[in-house]
Amino acid sequence: MKLEAHPESSPTAQRATMTLAQLLAHLPDAQLHVPADAATVRIQAVTHDSRAVEPGTLFVAVRGETLDGHRFLPDACARGAVAGLGTRSPAELQAEGVDLPADFPYVQVANSREALATCAAVLHDFPSRRLTVIGVTGTDGKTTTCTLLESILRAATREEGDPAGRVGVITTVAARIRGQESDTGLHVTTPDAPAVQHYLAQMVQAGCRYAVVESTSHGLDQGRVSAVDFDVAAVTNITHEHLDYHRTREAYVQAKARLFRFLYLSPPKPGVPRCAVLNADDPGSFAALQSVLAMEAERRGFTVPVRTYGLAGQGSGHPDVTAADLQVEPAQTRFQLHWWGGAFPVETRLIGEFNVYNILCAATVALALEVPVPAIQAGIAELSGVTGRMERIDRGQPFLAIVDFAHSPASLERALRVLRQLLEQRASGAPAGRLIAVFGSAGLRDREKRRLMGQVSGRLADFTVITAEDPRTEDLDAINRAIAEGVREYAPETAFAIVPDRAEAIQFAVDMARPGDIVAAFGKGHERSMCFGTTEYPWSDQEAMAAALERAMGRRPAG
Repeated sequence: MKLEAHPESSPTAQRATMTLAQLLAHLPDAQLHVPADAATVRIQAVTHDSRAVEPGTLFVAVRGETLDGHRFLPDACARGAVAGLGTRSPAELQAEGVDLPADFPYVQVANSREALATCAAVLHDFPSRRLTVIGVTGTDGKTTTCTLLESILRAATREEGDPAGRVGVITTVAARIRGQESDTGLHVTTPDAPAVQHYLAQMVQAGCRYAVVESTSHGLDQGRVSAVDFDVAAVTNITHEHLDYHRTREAYVQAKARLFRFLYLSPPKPGVPRCAVLNADDPGSFAALQSVLAMEAERRGFTVPVRTYGLAGQGSGHPDVTAADLQVEPAQTRFQLHWWGGAFPVETRLIGEFNVYNILCAATVALALEVPVPAIQAGIAELSGVTGRMERIDRGQPFLAIVDFAHSPASLERALRVLRQLLEQRASGAPAGRLIAVFGSAGLRDREKRRLMGQVSGRLADFTVITAEDPRTEDLDAINRAIAEGVREYAPETAFAIVPDRAEAIQFAVDMARPGDIVAAFGKGHERSMCFGTTEYPWSDQEAMAAALERAMGRRPAG
């Protein structure tokens, strides 16, 4: 696999110039360690990336998992930063060997991540206050749910000659503002706080009414959406994931819960309903988030309405929104959506029960916002698919080829069960084809899930091809062996292969496929890079799958 390095960048938040004193008025715990006149310093931008510093920038020192931003204060100063902000005192900085000019304005705060988000919002004049903002969190289905909401709200707000509608969305795939797309980075997490505020400000400037913000656990924990005034918070589910970062399941759940706490911190907006949307069928989130919401209501002295969704009889109590008469077909899904105001039919080109949950979540949000039912139906029907989510790659081959983002044990199991159901439906009385799964597990991430994902594939796939998925600085062979141990618990040695090179692994799976089979590559989905060592290299499962299919059919030379 020949790979070339892929650069990354971090945007700054920038608006009209304001003084340091005006900015600090929004940081009540800030201590200014400078000469008296430093408060008149003009601030034009804010960033936590010293490489992005330009003259007029406030540099915010953030301590990360591997690097401490305080070490980059001198570099930011040399690049033209007019002030710095961090959690260390000047004496602590000096003791750590961080030397700053005596006249360099430096601000000390308790939490620099929160301060970064606040400063970015201030410099953009708090754009979320002029939008109806919906936050979506969860382990699986966030991007699909956000994209469904975008489609529904587009249908609700579009006018003649303006099919894009008055909606913007920020997902881990991209940011779209009235249909115009911007890349949000190489890997799956919420963009940093300056970027979030930048996109929200662009939405305001473009005349958007709604903003949909996918909120990952990392993004919530690291304060990337802390200065966003949310009106609706929704959760898809909470399963086994990201314990490498959060350490415990409780910490992971509490990171997700921050989105729901924001509902109580955000001031109400005239004419905009507020709501918390919970998955009544999800044992990983339902009770925990109910408890968080109850505690916040008691603490704040008011209540944000709660709406629930689920499949009748599968979860807690009676959901406010549910699906009946479910018909799952290879090309589409149909059901009756029942809600507190009645019922209406839904048709979608998205397949699988897990997408029914995504639709129910999006529809519950829309109904809570009083979006008309016809717009909800139209938005769901018009969405043909989401990049890297059960995405079909067709080059005329006599079998089905799929690219999907499933990268946790739970999401892999859901995806494989849907594909197994498709195999049975496609067989039409003939013997069902085989399900061939290609996937790996990321390095420097939750180690336990490697064996668990292997177990899932050993149970549900007919053949497993184990390969690379962002090994980072870990030994790829060791990662693959851990996955193989899980496969062996449910399948014989003849039912899997280890092919470390991902392009070769996909080719291996395509070459062994027969008419009626399904070949599915999991784990990368929409991502456009793969990390080896500390370098991101361009990568696309879609391109690799298409190339493999063309070679198998003799349309492209090998190599």
